[in-house]
Formats: sequence, C-alpha cells, structure tokens
Amino acid sequence: MSKLNLKLLGPCLLAIAIDAMGFGLVYPMMSAMIGDPHAGILASDFNLRLRNFYLGLGYGIYPFCMFFGSSLMGELSDGYGRRKILLLCVSGLAVSYFLMALGALWPSVWLLLIGRGLSGLMAGCQGIAQAAITDLSTAENKAYNMSIMSLAFSAGVIVGPVLGGVASDRSIAPIFNYGTPFLLVGALSIVCAIWTAVSYRNTTLSFGKAHINLTLPLRIIYQAAMHKGVAFLSIVFFLMQVGYGLYLQTIMLLLQTAFQYTSSQLGLFSGWIGLCFMLGLLFIVRLMLRVWSVVDIAKTGLLVAGISQILSALFPHEIVLWCLAALVGCFDMVAYTTMYTAFSDAVSEDRQGWALGVAGP
Repeated sequence: MSKLNLKLLGPCLLAIAIDAMGFGLVYPMMSAMIGDPHAGILASDFNLRLRNFYLGLGYGIYPFCMFFGSSLMGELSDGYGRRKILLLCVSGLAVSYFLMALGALWPSVWLLLIGRGLSGLMAGCQGIAQAAITDLSTAENKAYNMSIMSLAFSAGVIVGPVLGGVASDRSIAPIFNYGTPFLLVGALSIVCAIWTAVSYRNTTLSFGKAHINLTLPLRIIYQAAMHKGVAFLSIVFFLMQVGYGLYLQTIMLLLQTAFQYTSSQLGLFSGWIGLCFMLGLLFIVRLMLRVWSVVDIAKTGLLVAGISQILSALFPHEIVLWCLAALVGCFDMVAYTTMYTAFSDAVSEDRQGWALGVAGP
C-alpha cells in the first residue's frame, strides 16, 4: 500500500488530534484557572507558592498516569485488537474532559485533577492510533505516514489552545467560561468514539494473550530495558519529553507572571507553538528525509530544540520568547516524529503496539 488509507484510519487521526487538542488546551487553561484568584478553583487567599504547587500537581499527574496507561493500552491493543482498546481510550477521554469541565464549573480543583489523571490513563489512544498507522505502512512510506500522523497531532495542538482561549472568554459570549472548552472536547471525543465503532476495523490479527495486570507497565518497561535498541530510544525520548514539559510549564508561568498574559493570550502562544509544529513537519522533515536518515534527523531536531529552550531561559524577553518558541515547535516535533519512526523500526510487526506504548510514557 503506497498511501495512507485515510478512509480506514480517519478515526485514528481524529483520536490523535483530540489527544493533542487536550494537551494544547489543558496546559494554558490550567495555568489561567489556578493562577486566577477569581476563578474559584482555589480560595482567593491562597498564596503564590501553594498555587504553583497545585499547578505543578496538575501538570505532573498527567504524565504519571500516562506512564501506566499508555504502555498498558499499547500491550492490550496487541492482544485484543486496536479497535476495542481505541474505543475504550476515546470513551475514557470523553469522561475525563467532562470531569474537568465539572471541576471548572463546580468549581473543584480535585475534580479537575481527577479528570486530568484519567486523561493520562486514557492517553494510550495516541500510541494505538500510531500503531494502527504502522500496520498499514511499508518500509518506504512509514516515515511519510508518521508525518501525516504528526500533522494530525499538530492540528490538534493548534486548535486546542485557540479553542480554549476563545471559548473561555466571557467578553466574546456570556455563556463562555472555563468549563466550556472541556465540554467541547468531551463532545468531540464522543463523536470520535462513534466514528471508530462504525468505521474502523482491525488491520492485523489480535493474539488474545494480553491480560489486565497493574504491574504490566513495569514489566513492559523492564522488557524495554532488555531490548537494546528500544532501551536507548526510551532514554532519549524520556529526556526529550521531560525537557519539553519543563519548558512549557516554565514558559506559561513566565508569560503569566512577568507579562500578565490572560488565558486567551496563553492559548495563542501555545497555538503558535502548534503552528510551528506543523510548519516543521510540512517542510523541514520532508526536506531532511530526502538526504538524511531518520536517526540523523532526530539528532538535529533534539539539538536545535534543546539549544532554543536554553536560550529562552537566558533571554526572557517577550519577543525573543516568541521567536525561540518557533524553533522549539519546529524542531521538537521533527525529533518527535522521527523518534516514533525509530521505535517502530526497532521491533517486529507484532510488537508495534508494545513499542509505541513504551514510547508513550
């Protein structure tokens, strides 16, 4: 098959976009809600140190739960088929966003955190969707197909923060509030679940050997450590994700405290990074694939993104931060895409869900 089957894998691409949409939406929204003393999420007399603690908790609970959810769902999708587990994950995402909406409307920081944790557990839909795409890929078009997957991710990263900024702004419409964006993404998750149930069919045979086990993620990580190629990629990918997570958390706090950014402005900044994700994939990755190997492209992406993040800390000026964010967005996603391709190349066809599940945490 020379081209990606968009008709078959449309639900997978939408699932990736929704996952990215939540990522791009939640971080600026959480910064705005917890930092706003009038939002009601935290008592107005909470000091800045406690607010930053809850903000860090809100940021950290997602990757912590994702550590267990992504690897577990990836393994289960190998055993029971992509369709069943993808349906479970997308439906779980819908519930998680409705919980976060309720947390914003109640308001309750604990409902917000529970919803965020559940979205981390259900984040395996991205790895499953990526595994489904690799199921239909050949050695010749795998990198290209992965770039299409990353375009869906980038589209979600762009739409998410813009949606969050607009749909939470009461000056645009009186019915808008902090809970509105979460309700909209939750509704879109339901649409994706219905589309998946109606249209998507497994493209590989399931083995029916995976079992639900709370220690499974730890066993998967142990297996990854024993696989030389996957172990090295896992360490690099983990450090890349930690670096970007710290960058995003710090830059949001800096823009909010030093430049008094509102939720809509934070959303626009996050959307700018998402737009640069897409520009990097549309132009940089495709040009580099003509002359460089996947590994060399990943190295270059990591180097440029890392240097740009360091420069952001050294030169915290508003215009400079926006310019450096463009480089971070372009080259972090270049590295992200090629790293996933390298994970897929490192294992056999029947272990795609496992490998991409390992990459997920």
